[in-house]
Amino acid sequence: MKKLAIIAASLVLFASCKKSDNTTPAPTTPITTPTVTPTGGTYSDLFNFTSSTGNGPYGDLIISGSTLYGMTQNGGANNVGCIFSIGTNGSGYKDLHDFSVSPADGELPYGDLTLSGTILYGMAYQGGANGGGVIFSINMDGSGYTIIHNFGTNSSDGYYPLGNLTIVGSTMYGATSEGGVNGLGNIFSISTTGTGYTNLHSFKTATGISPESSLVVSGTMIYGTAYLGGGSNNDGVAYSFNMTGSVYTILCTFTGANGANPDGSLLLSGTTLYGMTNAGGANGDGNIFSVSTTGTGFTDLLDFNGANGNAAYGALIINGTTLYGMTTSGGTQAGGNVFSINTNGSGFSNLVSFGLGGSPGAFPHGSLLLSNGVLYGMTNSGGANGEGVIFNYSL
Repeated sequence: MKKLAIIAASLVLFASCKKSDNTTPAPTTPITTPTVTPTGGTYSDLFNFTSSTGNGPYGDLIISGSTLYGMTQNGGANNVGCIFSIGTNGSGYKDLHDFSVSPADGELPYGDLTLSGTILYGMAYQGGANGGGVIFSINMDGSGYTIIHNFGTNSSDGYYPLGNLTIVGSTMYGATSEGGVNGLGNIFSISTTGTGYTNLHSFKTATGISPESSLVVSGTMIYGTAYLGGGSNNDGVAYSFNMTGSVYTILCTFTGANGANPDGSLLLSGTTLYGMTNAGGANGDGNIFSVSTTGTGFTDLLDFNGANGNAAYGALIINGTTLYGMTTSGGTQAGGNVFSINTNGSGFSNLVSFGLGGSPGAFPHGSLLLSNGVLYGMTNSGGANGEGVIFNYSL
């Protein structure tokens, strides 16, 4: 189950740290209306989830042409999630695949899909032949669902993946939250055909464990976050992994004071990585940070304080010098928000505040998608049926 409990933060002064680890691959709530900044754009609910269509999405949307694709973590025919498509105008919702316990084709997906050519790839957190989750492929029309890897196949394999796959050429990269040589998660690669599975790195307590995010791949470098471990505070790390030489390097150790428990993925822009934590910082509500790809120049760009959001589980996206993101709770109506902020930490703006129930939605857990001046996203609950929504926000 995804880690929602936050480890108590120890108020220790932040000290930037770099280490190398040459690991060999081895109860009823009122209906509310979203508030939008007067100078902001237009918010619209595109689709209200139901238990039969799938509900409770955790991940993000992707886009191809005028069609959005995504997954729900619950609901569908077997109540263990589904894969869906829908038009960018909210029409044409289609359940492409219902996950199932029997046959064991995967259950409870937390991440989102990755498109390569005309094939969608993704991971399910549980299920499969060994119960530890699967990597799957499926055609864009919903045909051809295929399991290409069952996690937990051997002692060095990871299991329980929470993020997405990153595809470079014909190779996919990802991380698991458990398993690997030390049982604490791993970084892996595998071909799009399912061959050549390789355990690139097994996490260990001293250098970060239990990753819940996706990977950023740039050349031979992989960048990511680990939710726990990495120091005496057990508050997680941001790291790099050089596939040449298998060199794992801690870019930043979170201590509570400078943030704690990074859940979402990193964003790479030039030589700067941007990210969020869901706890710690000045107010214990998480923060937005930046750090260079070499581990220097860590900057706390914004400390969440409840009123401006708290507990960010997704990743940031960028457009020019503006970052966009969401928090899972907090904001002016306590159900999370959509925000923008400049890359230097100035100009924070609360674009949408979600309520605690009813329309339009509540508690978004994923990240935003920007296409042609429109932000698309999902909430985990709320909406007309209390099961979450797909929304857009025109900038």
